[in-house]
Amino acid sequence: MDKRTIGVICLLALMTISSFLQACQEAPPAFEVLSLDITPTKVNTGEKATVEVEIRNSNAKVDTYNVPLMVNGVADDRKSIILAPGATELITFTLTKNQAGTYRISVGNKESTLVVEKLLPPDFRLSNLEINPSKVDSGQKVVITAKIANVGGAQGSYTAELKVDDCTVQTEEVTVAAGADSILSFGICADLPGTYTVTLGELTDTFVVAVPIQPIPPSNPSNTPPVTYPCSARG
Repeated sequence: MDKRTIGVICLLALMTISSFLQACQEAPPAFEVLSLDITPTKVNTGEKATVEVEIRNSNAKVDTYNVPLMVNGVADDRKSIILAPGATELITFTLTKNQAGTYRISVGNKESTLVVEKLLPPDFRLSNLEINPSKVDSGQKVVITAKIANVGGAQGSYTAELKVDDCTVQTEEVTVAAGADSILSFGICADLPGTYTVTLGELTDTFVVAVPIQPIPPSNPSNTPPVTYPCSARG
């Protein structure tokens, strides 16, 4: 091997060592992660989750740390802190995801998971239709009630349409939170005798308006005066 080749090898070795030493000098100081907590661990799309991370400086000098929040192995956010030797600090990140899925959240050697579910629209269900009383006289008030429940994933408004014999007589708009329920109440009157069909959503029932009782005139076709008896003749 000639001197020129040896010189090139030595130069390359020096450059490698120099680059390695420079990389070591520029490497960020290591921090110790004491804990990582996600609140809540399950959210809907577009909702916020809070990630709290406790960091400690385990070195013997004051250090500045650039702390990355890793989501599925990619830095999603960063925060810079300065810690004295042995000091700790609680860092808070806010995380929002618009796509459903399970996300791996990590800082340093601590890791947890965040479950993001798709936000379901409101879904209303009607039940327990009641008519009270179910038989009334002409002009008497009938009270109609039903339960409306929102079994969907978001708050919403529902317009209840009350029909009597297929004609809309009243409407009521209610706002119901997800997982909650409410009571619908209507009051109506009918004058004509008959049986009426009440429809609310897919629920149906009936009530009856009775025929008014007419007074019966005394039966005396011969127009003869009624027979009367003296008091002494009554048994």
